[in-house]
Amino acid sequence: MEADHGRLDDLWEQATRTWPQNRAGAKVLFLSFRDGLLRHIQAEEEVMFPLFEAHGDAAARRFTNLLREEHDQIRSALNALVKKIEAGSGDVELEEAVLRDVLWSHNAREEGLLYPSFNDAPAVAENLVLYDRVLAVLSAEHAPP
Repeated sequence: MEADHGRLDDLWEQATRTWPQNRAGAKVLFLSFRDGLLRHIQAEEEVMFPLFEAHGDAAARRFTNLLREEHDQIRSALNALVKKIEAGSGDVELEEAVLRDVLWSHNAREEGLLYPSFNDAPAVAENLVLYDRVLAVLSAEHAPP
């Protein structure tokens, strides 16, 4: 999932860098970013969080609740950004900043605690199944909201 963060970060950088000169090209990149980010969130919420909670305690549940709340904020900020992009608005700096701020701090939380927990040796066999399920979600076609 960290590699997917990197892939999404690259798409974000390309889209934001392209926006001032080529809005049509940037729109394609932003929509690809949106679709990939929504699949990424789906994989975490449907596959990773339940397993993390099953092997954790009340603190694990509080952590995934926080991540779910942040996912809601991310979806909201993403929808606001895409709405302006699809409307052809040239002024998307505020929406970009809101999304970037919540997303980057959220990613740091996941990479600091959630993802490393799946590298524990006792759950290796279970993690292989998890890996296959996550890949299936990430590679599935995603219908835009």
